[in-house]
Amino acid sequence: MNANEKNTLKTLIKRFQNGDKDVLADIMLLVYKDLYFLAYDYLRDKMLAQDAVSETFVRLLEKVHAIKNDQSLNGYLRTLVINIALDMLRKRKKEVFIEDAEPNLTADGINDEQINVRFALSRLKKDERETLLLWHYGYTLRETSRMTGKTVNQVRLLLEKAKENFSAEYHKNGIAETL
Repeated sequence: MNANEKNTLKTLIKRFQNGDKDVLADIMLLVYKDLYFLAYDYLRDKMLAQDAVSETFVRLLEKVHAIKNDQSLNGYLRTLVINIALDMLRKRKKEVFIEDAEPNLTADGINDEQINVRFALSRLKKDERETLLLWHYGYTLRETSRMTGKTVNQVRLLLEKAKENFSAEYHKNGIAETL
C-alpha cells in the first residue's frame, strides 16, 4: 500500500469510526486485494480465500470501535484474515483423506508439511504468531512495533521467542527444519 492509499485509508477509517457506514465499501476496495492474497497464500483455494476476506470484514464491522488508527487496522485485518484462514485449515485438516491420491496429500491437495507448518503456527500465542507472520511477510521490527503497539525491543524479543516456539512445534510434528 503506497503513502497515498494509507492516507486515504486513515481518512476512511476515521469516517467509519464516526458512524459513516457508507465508506466500508471504499475501505474494502483499498485492502481487499492484499487480504485476498494473504488468505490465498494460506488456503490455496480462491473461494476459501474470498470467504476468509468476507469474514474479516464482517468481524471488522463488529469491532470497528476497537481500532485506534490506520496502522492498527492494517495489522488487525492482516492478523484477522490469517487467523480465519488458519481456522479454515484446521477444519479442512479434519476432513477425510483421499484413498487413491498420493499418500501425503489431503483431499484439498495440502501436503503434510504445509499442515504441520500451519499447525505449528496455530500452537503459538496470538502475539507470537502475529509477530512471526508480520516478519515473514517482510515487515520491519519498527513497522511491526507500530502495528502491534509494542516497543521495537519487545517485538525483537517476541520474534525470537516466536521463532523458538515455532521451531519446537515444527519438530514435534516430525519435520526437522529450523528458521
